[in-house]
Amino acid sequence: MNVPMFASQGARTFVRSLVAGGLALGLVLGGARDAAAQATGTVTGRVTDAATQAPMGSTQVFLVGTGLGTLTSQNGRFIILNVPAGTHTLRVERIGFTTIDRQVTVGAGQSVTEDFQLATEPLGLDEIVVTGTAGAARRREVGNSISQVDLSDVKQPAQNVDALLQGRITGATISPSSGGIGGGSQIRLRGNVSVAMSNQPILYVDGVRVRSDGFAKNVPASGSQLRSNNDISSPLNSIDPADIERIEVIKGSAATTLYGTEAAAGVIQIFTKRGHTGQAQWTAQVETGVARNWAFGPDLSNGVPQSEAGVDGNGMIESGGTPEFMYIDPWLRGNLPSCDIATLKPNQPCDSGLFSDWGALQQRYSLSVSGGGEALRYFMSGSWDNDEGVLPLDKEKKFTVRGNFTFNPIENLQLQWNTSYTNDDLTQTPAGNNAQGITLNSFRRDRNYANDDDFDVVNTIVRNADGSPAQSITTQIDHMITGLTATYTPRTGFSNRLTVGYDLAQQDNRNLRPFGYPQQPAGVLNNGRFEFSNLTFDYVGSLDFHLTEAVRSSFSWGGQSVATERLETQAYGENFPGPGEPDVDAAGTTLGFEERIRVVNAGFFVQNLFDISNKYFITAGLRVDGNSAFGQDLGLQAYPKVSASWVVSDEDFWSDDLGQLKLRAAWGQSGRAPGAFDAVRTYDPVGWGGNPAFFPNNVGNSELGPERTTELEMGFDASVWDSRLSIEYTYYNQLTTDALFDVRQIPSLGFLSSQLQNVGELKNTGHELAINATVLQRESFQWDLGTSVFTNKGEVSSLPSDVPSFSLGNFGWVAQGQPVPVIQPNYCVTNPDEIAAPIIENPVERCSLGPNLPTLTLGGNTTLYLPAGLTFTVRGEYQGGHYISNGAASAALSRSVRWPGCFEAYRLEETGGINTVPAKLRAMCFESPFRSDYTIDKADFFKLREVTLSVPVPDRFLFGGAQSANLTLSGRNVWRWVNSDWNTLDPEMGNNDGFDSAVRSLLEHIPAPAYYTAALRLTF
Repeated sequence: MNVPMFASQGARTFVRSLVAGGLALGLVLGGARDAAAQATGTVTGRVTDAATQAPMGSTQVFLVGTGLGTLTSQNGRFIILNVPAGTHTLRVERIGFTTIDRQVTVGAGQSVTEDFQLATEPLGLDEIVVTGTAGAARRREVGNSISQVDLSDVKQPAQNVDALLQGRITGATISPSSGGIGGGSQIRLRGNVSVAMSNQPILYVDGVRVRSDGFAKNVPASGSQLRSNNDISSPLNSIDPADIERIEVIKGSAATTLYGTEAAAGVIQIFTKRGHTGQAQWTAQVETGVARNWAFGPDLSNGVPQSEAGVDGNGMIESGGTPEFMYIDPWLRGNLPSCDIATLKPNQPCDSGLFSDWGALQQRYSLSVSGGGEALRYFMSGSWDNDEGVLPLDKEKKFTVRGNFTFNPIENLQLQWNTSYTNDDLTQTPAGNNAQGITLNSFRRDRNYANDDDFDVVNTIVRNADGSPAQSITTQIDHMITGLTATYTPRTGFSNRLTVGYDLAQQDNRNLRPFGYPQQPAGVLNNGRFEFSNLTFDYVGSLDFHLTEAVRSSFSWGGQSVATERLETQAYGENFPGPGEPDVDAAGTTLGFEERIRVVNAGFFVQNLFDISNKYFITAGLRVDGNSAFGQDLGLQAYPKVSASWVVSDEDFWSDDLGQLKLRAAWGQSGRAPGAFDAVRTYDPVGWGGNPAFFPNNVGNSELGPERTTELEMGFDASVWDSRLSIEYTYYNQLTTDALFDVRQIPSLGFLSSQLQNVGELKNTGHELAINATVLQRESFQWDLGTSVFTNKGEVSSLPSDVPSFSLGNFGWVAQGQPVPVIQPNYCVTNPDEIAAPIIENPVERCSLGPNLPTLTLGGNTTLYLPAGLTFTVRGEYQGGHYISNGAASAALSRSVRWPGCFEAYRLEETGGINTVPAKLRAMCFESPFRSDYTIDKADFFKLREVTLSVPVPDRFLFGGAQSANLTLSGRNVWRWVNSDWNTLDPEMGNNDGFDSAVRSLLEHIPAPAYYTAALRLTF
């Protein structure tokens, strides 16, 4: 199949025209009104929380069977126009609250007022969920746990989807890769289920499969692969959080069977907002704020050693950097010096203006409209982000538009077309383990690659003498997600749903060090063009019928095909004849690279749900898959599932005073496919003596198949005390068989590379507990508390005798009986805290420290509902039990850099001698030869993820026809605690592979900053 490597300008114009045309069509159709309406009236009113009396926005209010309805505004008010005279059923619905029906009689020309108070329903047993089921299902029917984030309950303005999920999903570990602009987060659901393949969960948006792994890193195709910002952008960054209605997360194979070969690591499904019947409702939001780093160097409360003292005694060096910020503070926005001309160094940047004094400026503007009639409902939105990063060159400009349309052309057919387009322009700062990056050269001070820590010298890495950027790392990502879903219901209980979706991301990377750049005087340019696409076909049929009066059967069947493509071309050039704005072909040496990968996964499934008396539910299903990456002799793969749930509280013997209780259990299998060419014999085309030649690469394995993860989970959902206390508990046990491991080959075959084989077993077990309680409730005051506990114990349960323990890099190992991966240094200090000479042991097996992923995650949140509609929320998260290698410290200490993490050791040695220094610090900071093994530390930490105050604006201050307004003040990651062993950088940071790395370790990045945001939301 011949596919163009990168879309032309005409193709881009077509995509933009398609989206714009859809939006225009929705505006025309959605604005149509029935001019023939006669003898009508109006229904109006207000919806509030029964417990707190707070207004409830974004609540569905509609007249059953008429197609007329609306969403409440932020002040809880609604109005439904053109209501036919007569008696109607007025229904009010919102996720997490009881549904209320009320009969209303409307006279011609009259207005009827109805107010509602909704009570919470924490379990939501009749709430509809989609993820992990053959079609929409009620929660009471589902035997596995499904975590859900309802965006109408989230007050904090979110920077991205990662921030929405962080600390809100029990069983999920979400770790940002760095503090650079545009980076993504590593997401792990119930630990690692693979050693060789990605552990990121698969991602769906409105039923369309979307790329879940990171986009291409902006690195040169030749020469050093480190000359970059060394971070990876995430496809989740393309989704506007303001467009999201809810997010559903399923975390294991017991729930992901119907997704087949690629779902062993879990599924995240995002549902965006849809239109409603009724008049158009406009929402505008303006956000502004700053991003600023807290100190990520050592605590200097004990002072610095005399040998480190600078002009002010605090360790400040020639550039103006201080150890609290690892000496990079002169280049961090929010930490730059003031513009004092008398003391300003030549070319030194300075803050000017209110916001730049506080940090990197963040701006976001969005506008949306929803409404429609019986035949067509629409939701359209647009947003523009203009953000600075905390690093000196970091800048992001992002534009997003969305059009969601629901059309009912005939009585039994519904069409839904959901489309979004994002244009993301990123300018990034060279960072990470990059000898030509600002972070590495700042951290290493006068032992950097210029052997000079003077500001003017280090500053040449990022800025020229005139203040312009010294090098350019830019990325543009055009991302379109579009899908059409047709639902045909010829009769009650019989439905057919077909989704055709297309996810297309086109990425343009440009990495330039121009002619005259100090460390590359002749200049280097790399242009990379990438196209990532997913084409989805998904059909589900469902037939409901009664076997007896008490037993209902719901039989479902369907099939799915997902075709994934990656197309890449890169052009590399070096040695330019002179200054200017170069193209690659202007270079003295030019190289070209191309790569094309296409994988098709297809399968079909059957499932049957037995509903007995609306209290007992048993589900059994089977998915059968084929995949183009399987070995040719493998054949199809089958994944079974079975689950059960029992709504105990619906039994006659159950007292209403005991609240609600649902017991559930699920067992199922899903898989993870090998890479596109892992099963086939391959050769590398290479030159030899000026002639073309092949070099043996992959030996091939005709029986190579997917990793298979089997999971059993059991738990319960309960609420008591009039729903003031709710509890969700799950125990899970996962076993991955046929795990893909690299196995060394017999040299006589001529293929020296290792070959993937299905030879191992991995295991994960753990507990998930979430408790939410209303501690205090008064007429105009309520205090809610929530907590969550997540444990995970992973291990390699089987490693064949002919497969020895092997390294994944960064001290991560795969070893029998150990976590996946386990951190194992080659040398370890066995008496780290003793005031004594270090006792050092090896080999590696005797020095196992522990897992690389957290074994315990604790979450906590509290919300105060105050008079006048004020809401105050605090949310925090603890992660612990894991170990991470500090590669930045290792690289510096191995080069005799006086590392800030050793300042306490230096101070003790200077004041009391070497015998006063604890053993581990003595080994790390003074031993020769230095061993990087000593820079591994326990990575326990706690972060205050969210502090938010939401303030409704009184009606008397509204303007321009606004129905309501709300002001939100929020801070994210505003405070941090780390264990005493950790003294530099941040445990959540990643290495040069971003969030796709197999082993988390630290390199010369900066941590994710704190964000402080003010947002004003208006509805019209």
